[in-house]
Amino acid sequence: MSFSSLGFFVLLLGCVAVYYAVPARRQPAVLLAASLVFYACSSVGYLALLAAAVVFAWAMARAVARAGAGTGGRKGLLAAALVVLAANLCFFKYYDWFGRQLAQFAFRNDWPFIPPDYGLAAPLGVSFYTFALMGYLIDVYRGKISPVSTPWDLGLFAAFFPLVSSGPIERAGRLLPQLKAPHAFDYEGFCQGASRMLWGFFKKFVVADTIGITVGRVYGAPADFTGPYLALATLLYAYQLYSDFSGYSDIAIGAARIFGVQAAENFSRPFWAGSYQGLWNRWHNSLTGWFREYLYFPLGGSRKGAARTYLNILIIFLVSGIWHGSTVNFAVWGLLNGVYMALARARGKWRPLPQKRGAVRYLWGVVCCFVLFASAIVFFRAETLADALTVYTRLAAGWGQALADPAGVVATLKGLNIGRVTGLLILGGTAACEWVEWRAARAGVTTGAWMRSLRAPVRLALYYALALAVMMYGQMGQSAFIYFQF
Repeated sequence: MSFSSLGFFVLLLGCVAVYYAVPARRQPAVLLAASLVFYACSSVGYLALLAAAVVFAWAMARAVARAGAGTGGRKGLLAAALVVLAANLCFFKYYDWFGRQLAQFAFRNDWPFIPPDYGLAAPLGVSFYTFALMGYLIDVYRGKISPVSTPWDLGLFAAFFPLVSSGPIERAGRLLPQLKAPHAFDYEGFCQGASRMLWGFFKKFVVADTIGITVGRVYGAPADFTGPYLALATLLYAYQLYSDFSGYSDIAIGAARIFGVQAAENFSRPFWAGSYQGLWNRWHNSLTGWFREYLYFPLGGSRKGAARTYLNILIIFLVSGIWHGSTVNFAVWGLLNGVYMALARARGKWRPLPQKRGAVRYLWGVVCCFVLFASAIVFFRAETLADALTVYTRLAAGWGQALADPAGVVATLKGLNIGRVTGLLILGGTAACEWVEWRAARAGVTTGAWMRSLRAPVRLALYYALALAVMMYGQMGQSAFIYFQF
């Protein structure tokens, strides 16, 4: 069930009505029922898989808690649980890719057995709920939280329908108490959540999807385009990915807010970071935070010397790349970002013009960080490694021709869906995103809360403008969120 489908809105509003009508002790059951319905609309079979993962994690967490502190058996139980959950994730995310490679190898070498191609589709949110359950088990092992008493509680934590599709990846110690706590209807909270959802729909269906048409045409046949258009599509894709995923996060966080649940923030205006470390500290916060706490620190973090620190950074980003997808592209994307991060750390922070001071140096850092991020994202967007290399090899071509033939550039841009209207829409939508989120950050509140703080005439005008833009330019129910594939 997509966030843009009519079914989602029916489920959300129906759940809200029942949630605030039943006694407080029944509210978690209402959320769990709605979450099961939401997930079952994706696949009943995969709902059974989610249930099995939850029951397994629940039983193993209780076994870990019962085992004596400091015993090898306790650590062994945790390791076994993590291996099983990770194996389940890897099977559904990577079997088809590895199976195809093995099948091709078997065919070329005349093996009598060729691995079957099951055509497996990754279950909805499997990467996200698996990491949430693994974090829960580790926190129980570390003594940060006590294991929940029933699998229903853990099931609600893993399957909470606003977050199950693509996060944010929550920590059990933060989310579980909120899900179990009673919530009376809060009109202001409801309005802030709805405002945040509207803002997310605007970012996704107006900004990201409009940009996506241009990016799709260029990256669909990169060999047909020269440097100016490949560079433009690459820079645009960086912002498309941001507005698409942060738009999803706004919708998810807003929907949770309607039920009185404060979900973790996932983005903090990453493209305004003046250093590469700062950019990644603001990008997909819940995932980078998960890797930092559960992988980077256990590997030694930065406590074991510079060489080990740089190695740990590369490991973290390689794992992040592989987490996103099974192809070589994602591994290269992760490693390239790891190299950038290691170099930035080695310098203390990125300072291409150290003789400059103040705003100039900061803005130069912002530009450089965005360009570096976009340069790596070629591997994230390209369909194959060959396509990514084609983009890089053709980036230097065609600049002189573009300068000599501006009319041809205009004609090509129109063919890429960047005419007068769509060009203004992309520029205006991007500027609106940055301005609104800058104002909210400056006020120290969420986007939804900032909208609610505006004077009524201004607030209503903004709501109507956003809703009108979504209705005019959005492809509701037809466009999937990029991160749903992960």
